Amino acid sequence: MDKLFAKTEGHLYVGIPSGSLHDQVVRLLEKAGHKLKKGRQYELQSPYDKDVVFRILDRKEMPYKVAMGIVDCGITGKDYIYEAKMENKIDVIGDFIFSKRTNQPSRLVIATRPETGIKSPQDCTGKTIATELPNLTRRRMKELFCIEDINILKSEGKTEAKVFMGEADAFTDITETGATLKANGNIIIAELFRSNPQLICNKKAAKDNFKRDKMEDIRVGIDSVLMAEKEPIYMVFMDVPEAALKEVEAIIPAVIAPTVSPVAKQGWFSLSAVIRESELNILGPKLLRLGVDGIVPIQASKIFSQDMINK
Repeated sequence: MDKLFAKTEGHLYVGIPSGSLHDQVVRLLEKAGHKLKKGRQYELQSPYDKDVVFRILDRKEMPYKVAMGIVDCGITGKDYIYEAKMENKIDVIGDFIFSKRTNQPSRLVIATRPETGIKSPQDCTGKTIATELPNLTRRRMKELFCIEDINILKSEGKTEAKVFMGEADAFTDITETGATLKANGNIIIAELFRSNPQLICNKKAAKDNFKRDKMEDIRVGIDSVLMAEKEPIYMVFMDVPEAALKEVEAIIPAVIAPTVSPVAKQGWFSLSAVIRESELNILGPKLLRLGVDGIVPIQASKIFSQDMINK
């Protein structure tokens, strides 16, 4: 037992973020084979892998907890890593694209209300910006627009309202499409940063082969789920007449090649292949015109591919 952080030797400790990412991460872990019982415990374990312990931690504190070794790895937003100035003190071993509403990176934007008269980043010079990410906001205003003369109002929520109530001149917000901001009468001045969830790990833990393999297993598992969710993918089975076999093989997409097997009925073959939904919609009618019969698509809940290894 590690007395400092209450860790048991021979286990991998994984940080699960609290807040907006929590439900999505738990859902993905469950689909990837780590079913976790919901409750009020600080630590959770899956019945399928007793060597992995999950600790629920604040998403903003995750970079510190990983760097310190309180957990060996954890999932949090890239924006929180840069806000904490920890990008050089941890290793990134997984880049995921998932969010609350869309499968695209979220954006940190600076916005305001039309009545402030602020229309560009330069107009923010000398102004007060309300933000939950003060370090990142100040850093990006300098890097992108060479603006250092800004006042930061640290916000712990309801940031948008601080402009409406006159506490600040502008504010930052994490958004995916910007639709909600615009619907509430705000204007987006500029994009400051693009963020997505990342699996980060402690540099010492990364050198431990047992822990590294376990972390890679988690990353590959989540990647396999996200790949299947990005666009529905089907394992498609069909019966192909021998006369059309070569033509069907030529138009069927597959990771390596479709699987072809003879069947009991002479002159026919069974063919199976992995096909994306968009491709299947186009191929279905073409295959029928070639004489193919019994086309049965079965949707895949996850896809594993060789390019997921050793990223």
